[in-house]
Amino acid sequence: MPKTRIEWCDYTINPVKGKCPMACPYCYARRMYDRFHWNPELYLETGIFADLPGTPARIFVGSTMELFGPWIKVEWMSYIFDWVRDWKQHTFIFLTKQPEELLRWTPFSPNVHVGVSVTNQEMHNRAIACLAGIK
Repeated sequence: MPKTRIEWCDYTINPVKGKCPMACPYCYARRMYDRFHWNPELYLETGIFADLPGTPARIFVGSTMELFGPWIKVEWMSYIFDWVRDWKQHTFIFLTKQPEELLRWTPFSPNVHVGVSVTNQEMHNRAIACLAGIK
């Protein structure tokens, strides 16, 4: 697993593959899917967690996909959170633009950090309201 150049994490991992339906206008991953003609179908890559480092690391989960969208199967998220719970030495970082969905998955394992990507004041207000409900 190669290290990332993102300064606030050591690695990224993308257990759900495919072209993200969130379709943010600034999304680099969607442009890559188009440019390289990658398979746009959504699927869970089950073997991806086998490549985690043995020493403690900060791992950004879902850098190319909105994992808290309605297009992600509940079984996929359960699978992801089961793996995260088992790798206690790591800190797993999840970001979302769907803060309302975070409450559905609480409580989070102690090694999970969640955040909201905010692009405007309305989204900021939604995020604050939703994050206030997470314990």
